[in-house]
Amino acid sequence: MKTRYILLSFVLSAIVSVCLGEERTVPVWTATEFEFQSQKDWSDAQAFNDVTLDVAFTSESGTVLTVPAFWDGGKVWRVRFAPTEPGVWTYKTSCTPDDVGLNGQTGRLKAVPYDGDLEIYRRGFVTTREDLKYFVYADGTPFFYLGDTHWSMMKEEFDEPGPHAGKLKTDSHFKAIVDRRVEQGFTVYQSEPIGISVYLSDPNKVGIDYSDGISADDVKGFQKMDKYFAYIAQKGLVHANAQFFFPNEMKAIEHDDAYLERLSRYWVARYSAYPVFWTLGQEVDDDFYGKFDRSNNPYVKVCKWLYQYDPYRHPISAHQENAGCVTRTGNGKKVRASIFQNVPGHTWYAVQWARRLDQPFDLSVPKDFWNDGQGKPAILYEGKYCYLWTKDFGARAQGWYAYLTGLYGYGYGAEDIWLYLSTYDMKSTSRHDGVSAVTPEDKAIPWSEALELPSAIQMGYMKKFLQEREWWKLTPEFSGGEMRFTPGAKVFYVAAHEQAKRFVFYFYSTGTETGTLENLAPSRIVTAVWFDPQTGVYQLPVTLTVSESGTVALPKKPNDADWVLYVE
Repeated sequence: MKTRYILLSFVLSAIVSVCLGEERTVPVWTATEFEFQSQKDWSDAQAFNDVTLDVAFTSESGTVLTVPAFWDGGKVWRVRFAPTEPGVWTYKTSCTPDDVGLNGQTGRLKAVPYDGDLEIYRRGFVTTREDLKYFVYADGTPFFYLGDTHWSMMKEEFDEPGPHAGKLKTDSHFKAIVDRRVEQGFTVYQSEPIGISVYLSDPNKVGIDYSDGISADDVKGFQKMDKYFAYIAQKGLVHANAQFFFPNEMKAIEHDDAYLERLSRYWVARYSAYPVFWTLGQEVDDDFYGKFDRSNNPYVKVCKWLYQYDPYRHPISAHQENAGCVTRTGNGKKVRASIFQNVPGHTWYAVQWARRLDQPFDLSVPKDFWNDGQGKPAILYEGKYCYLWTKDFGARAQGWYAYLTGLYGYGYGAEDIWLYLSTYDMKSTSRHDGVSAVTPEDKAIPWSEALELPSAIQMGYMKKFLQEREWWKLTPEFSGGEMRFTPGAKVFYVAAHEQAKRFVFYFYSTGTETGTLENLAPSRIVTAVWFDPQTGVYQLPVTLTVSESGTVALPKKPNDADWVLYVE
C-alpha cells in the first residue's frame, strides 16, 4: 500500500485543481502539484516568454523555497513542489505581468514523514558537499551511484511493449526496464533526449521542436515526457537527465540568451520536484568536439541558470568528451581542461573514460579527478557499453575499477538500451577492450535480452559487497597514506584501502598470481577472503602472518578469471 500511495500521489496530484485555502497531506520529498488558471488570454508566445509565475513555499520553521511555475498549455500554469521538512507549508504566488488568476494566490499543505521503503524519500534528495568526493542523501548518508544508460529514452515505448520485447510479457517497454533495473540494484537512470524530435514527423505522436519557440504542441511533448520522469521517481531512482538541450538542437538557439534562460527556468519548473541530477548535454565539456565556441559555450550559461532557478540545488554536471580529449585539468597538450571547473552550480564531473583490459592500469585520469581541490565527486558516467564495445567481463570490470580508483559512481550501459533501435557501429566487429570480439551478431541483441545480461546482475553483487565494506571510507591506492603493494609480473589490478588497515583488490589479469602487501606491522595476523564478482559468492577466508620485515604474500587467485580480494 505504501508504494501504491506514492504512485497515486505522483499521478493523481497532476490533475487536481487547487482552490483557495485547500490543504493536502504530502510525504516529505515527494512531488505534489498545484494548478492555476490565468484570467487573461495569452498567446503561446506570451505564455512562455512573457509570463513569469513564481510560488514561494514557507515552512513552519521559516524555510522558504521559491519554485518557478510552468505554462502547461491554454490558460493552465502548474507548480510542482516537494516539501523538504514535515509540518504545515503555506504558499503564495507572484506573477508578472499581473494576472488575477495567477497573482497573489495562496494555499497550504501539510508535510508528513515518508513511511515507505524508498531510500530517496526516506533520506531526501541526493546532493554534494564540499568536503566529500561522493554523493550523499540530504541526511548525509552516502549514496551509491549505479546508473543505467538510456540516450534515447523518449523512443522507449511507454504504453506498449514495442518490437523488441520478444517473449517478455509487458505492457510497457519503458516500465519493464525501469522495474527490472530497480530489482537489480540500480539507483540512477541516465537519459539524453536523442529522438525527441522524431515524433514531429508522425501526426499520431508528439515531440518538441526548440528551434521556433515553445508552443502548445510542444507542451504536449513535455506532457509525454512528464510520464517518464514521474515513473522513474515513483520507483525511487534518481534521474540524471539532459532532456532539454541535446547539442544538435542547441546549435539553432545557442545565441538567444533570453530564450535559453526561459528554457532553463522551464526545465527546473517541470522537473526539479523530482529526484534528479542535471547533466546538461551530451559531451558538451568542453565543446562537443568543436561544435561550440569553447570560450562561449552555451551550456556554461545554462548551468548558471539552472543553479539560479533550482530551489533544491540538485547536482549539476556536463557530460564530458572522452578522456582522450578532456579531463579535469588536461595535460597541457592534446587533452584539454574542463571548462566547468569554476562555473557556479557545477558540482560534479560526468567522466567518459574506458580502459583496455589486456594491460596494466593507467591511473592518470582518476588521479586528475581525485586531486580536485574543490572536492567535487567524479563518476564513470560513460564507458564501453556491453555488447557494443565490450562484453560482460569489460562491463563488470568498469564498475569495480571506477569505485576503487575514486570515481564513486558508474554508468552501466547495454546494447539496445543505451541507445534504443541504434544503428551506431552495428556492422563491424569491435575489439575495443583488448579482450573481447563483439560481432555484429552480438550487437543485434534486443533490449529484452540485454536486460538480463550477467554483468547487469553482477553490478548488484558489486554494490552489495562495497556497501558492506563501507566503500566511502576506502581511498584509492594512489591517494597517499601507508599502503604499499608490489604486484607479480603481468598482474593487472586496482586497489583501495582504509588507512592501510583494510584493503580491496580487483585483479583482472589472466593467471592466478597476485603480489605482496608491504609496510605492515610485523607478526600481525591478516585475514584475506576471495569474492567472486561473477557469482557474488565468497570463498572461505584464510589467515596469514606478516613477516618480520612487514610483508605478506597474498593468496593466489582461485582461477584465471577476475576476482576481488578483501584483506584486513
